[in-house]
Amino acid sequence: MIWILLVLLTVIGAAAAVGIAANERRKQIGGGGSPKALPAGRGDNLLERTVRDLRVDDVLTMDGKDFLCEGLIAYDEDGHRWSAARVVDGSDVKWLLVGIERAGGGAMRLLVQDDTQSIAGYPPEALVIGEVRYVLDKRGAATCQLHGDVGALGDLKKNRPSGHVERCRWWLYGAPGEDTLMVEQWGADYRVLRGKKIGEGTMELIPGS
Repeated sequence: MIWILLVLLTVIGAAAAVGIAANERRKQIGGGGSPKALPAGRGDNLLERTVRDLRVDDVLTMDGKDFLCEGLIAYDEDGHRWSAARVVDGSDVKWLLVGIERAGGGAMRLLVQDDTQSIAGYPPEALVIGEVRYVLDKRGAATCQLHGDVGALGDLKKNRPSGHVERCRWWLYGAPGEDTLMVEQWGADYRVLRGKKIGEGTMELIPGS
């Protein structure tokens, strides 16, 4: 009789142990315990910016050279937004145009201001500069915010509050290969930006402090 009781007690104890273990397992799966912390730095990586999110004081590394983002123009055309960053390495000044295409990510454009080209009226359907013929691809008008040092366009910021907006008309031209050209009208003044389409992998972003 005693050995029967011992067997029953053993069975009951084993069943209880299994039930406790199963309950603990359900808590772990259901998140009943304390949430696990992310490994060091993992949360920051989720928010890591790319060159498409360039900001004033960021550094952009290209071809072994470090360019400081001194200024930024933020364009908004009926909800479609893109940017042009003025990046500088000494006397080397470039503009990185990002996101002007409405469909998909689109190519980025690395441009320099071409002061040899004078446009006094409405830009033509085609422009020939040297041996390259640029054909008008698209045009529009945008509301713009100017941040930081935007070079000659800085005159538009004089005696204006921070974050004020300006209107800009633009014409985007294409050519065979990677050649590209942008004409902008600010007030009565035009400027020509000329350069190449580039891939994001050719640059590295070092966020500013």
